[in-house]
Amino acid sequence: MQTLPLEFELIASQIAAQYYPHRRFKLIYKIVNNFIDIEFQGYYTEEFVSSRNRPSNPTDDFYRDKKIDFTVGYGNNQLSLSAWWRGAILTFDYNTKYWSNEDGEEIACPYPDGEQFEIIAAALYPLLQQHY
Repeated sequence: MQTLPLEFELIASQIAAQYYPHRRFKLIYKIVNNFIDIEFQGYYTEEFVSSRNRPSNPTDDFYRDKKIDFTVGYGNNQLSLSAWWRGAILTFDYNTKYWSNEDGEEIACPYPDGEQFEIIAAALYPLLQQHY
């Protein structure tokens, strides 16, 4: 089974956290037939959550922020980023620079997270080329 280098996981999670302050990201990935699928799971940082009874595990469900979860798919120098937005799955194709809905129809960049996702995709693309 192929694995991602730990340095990639660290850098990729730091890139996502730059655009979502007070969050950390846990990466879960699957590599099949030279295609990688990476799920970025969002969690609030301990400093952001104010509770005396909070768990010590930073990836406990207590800290979970599912509304900023997203998935990156990469293979054959093609990158896509998908996320839930207002009850629908929207996808940004980095190579063509357009957004589509779950029916494959082209849509405008979703507000407010679309721009952040485009920047994250642009930062992850060369990193994926280098490490994968």
